[in-house]
Parts: sequence; C-alpha cells; structure tokens
Amino acid sequence: MFNLIPETMMKLAWDSQRRREKDDGKYVRSRSADLYHSARWTRLSRAWRMDHPLCEQCRKAGRFVAAAVVDHIIPYPVCGDFFDMGNLQSLCEDCNRAKGNRDKKLIQEWRINNQNNQSN
Repeated sequence: MFNLIPETMMKLAWDSQRRREKDDGKYVRSRSADLYHSARWTRLSRAWRMDHPLCEQCRKAGRFVAAAVVDHIIPYPVCGDFFDMGNLQSLCEDCNRAKGNRDKKLIQEWRINNQNNQSN
C-alpha cells in the first residue's frame, strides 16, 4: 500500500518515548484485557497502522491526522472476536479517547442486557 506519510513521521505518531514525556506519573489506569498485551496483537496492530496510517474518523471529516492506535469498531467484549480484521480501524489519540468513552456506555448496556437474557 502507498504511504502518504513518511515513515519517520508515522513512527512519531505512536512513539512510546513521546507518551512517556507526556506522562506526569499521576494518572493510573486499570490494565486492559490481556489480549492487548499479546505478541499477536502487537504484530497485528503494528502492521495495521503501517497499512492504515491515518485516523479513520478524522479522514472522514476531511482532516489528515496520523493514527496512534488500532481500535475495535465494535468493542471487543461486544463483538467477541478480538482478532477480527473486519472490525479494526486506526484512530488518533483524541478520537480514540472520545470513542472509548462512548464504548464504555455501550459495553455497560450490553453487559446488562446479556445478564438479563441469561437469567431468563
């Protein structure tokens, strides 16, 4: 696939050194699902970002912003297949944060409905 962004710029979009510099040590986040820390996900997400270097939501709005993460379009707990390539998209940090907040509500509703269906 043809890259629109030079590799040096793409690398900076998700460079862990940049993230470390922004971290003041005060924010503590609970650990995400173990699958996000697997070698398989690391390889898949790195390859996905190389093939899809721009944030999908920004691109749809006419902006060209480098992607920082690979996101599950339908949240992983809801879709059930963590490695479904048809359920992935690249997002920048801002879009990922906003979508993550929306996804938390969706996951919570899904869990409530799923528990109700199992008890019936």
